[in-house]
Amino acid sequence: MPLKHGLYLKQMSGGCLFERKVLQCIFGAKQENEKWQKRYNYELCEAFNEPNIVNYIKVNRLARAGHLMCMNNDRILKKKFNTKPDGVRRVGRPKLQSEDGVDQDMTILEVKNWKKIALDRDEWAKLLKKARAHQGLLSQ
Repeated sequence: MPLKHGLYLKQMSGGCLFERKVLQCIFGAKQENEKWQKRYNYELCEAFNEPNIVNYIKVNRLARAGHLMCMNNDRILKKKFNTKPDGVRRVGRPKLQSEDGVDQDMTILEVKNWKKIALDRDEWAKLLKKARAHQGLLSQ
């Protein structure tokens, strides 16, 4: 149990570090008394008004995937999303597809067939609301 808990804390701190770096880039430095200085972490959190940027990014990725599933099949983005890579595979671990991250998040949310749910806008909206409140998305 301690190893799992330590790994979870390491992942959370990595996500928080990522969050702070992104927010530093977005909001930048502030000028006080003709000197420029970095914003403190609490100032970044107050300016962003969101609980966690990692969760925010993952929920937006899920929303975008639902939007893709509702598109017509003749749209270029939908064709790209549905195609599977073919040809000779390189040596080593295959690169992750955008759908892989969505599949991982849906596994955490315990959703079996998310593509079918995405076609129903009301059900998809409920699922996104559940994802916003779910703390398990932060650990991946």
